[in-house]
Amino acid sequence: MPNPAKPLEMKRLQGNPGKRDLPALSDTFELEGGYVAPHRELGSAGQALWDRVFGVGKTWVSRQSDVEALMIVCRQLDRQVMLEQQVESAPDDFHLLRQLLELEKAIMSGLGQLGFTVDSRSRLGLAEIKAKSAFETLMAERSRD
Repeated sequence: MPNPAKPLEMKRLQGNPGKRDLPALSDTFELEGGYVAPHRELGSAGQALWDRVFGVGKTWVSRQSDVEALMIVCRQLDRQVMLEQQVESAPDDFHLLRQLLELEKAIMSGLGQLGFTVDSRSRLGLAEIKAKSAFETLMAERSRD
């Protein structure tokens, strides 16, 4: 399986390590970020996700191009809540369990495409999880005192 495509921003930050031609900055366009209200009604779970996405991902989630994908994931999350309630009332129903599993996979895929999974954040160069060493922990505790 080939490596995923690296965003142009990362290639520029790294000095274009592959030495392939990159489009000129004048040929690209800037996408506007920031909160936008949902254009369809969402349930409580979907609305909570919508607000979190625009709170945390405001630097990379675009108001123009990512809203539809986000709307789909939020509506899937609302359906997940509905399916979970049905599974509680009929825990032996294999078809409901299978639908719930498939929906959860679709939600994770959608979140990944929007940059909200560990893999997608690292591909976008947005975050790197780093464990503190014992020394860093000790120094942080001393600085608080």
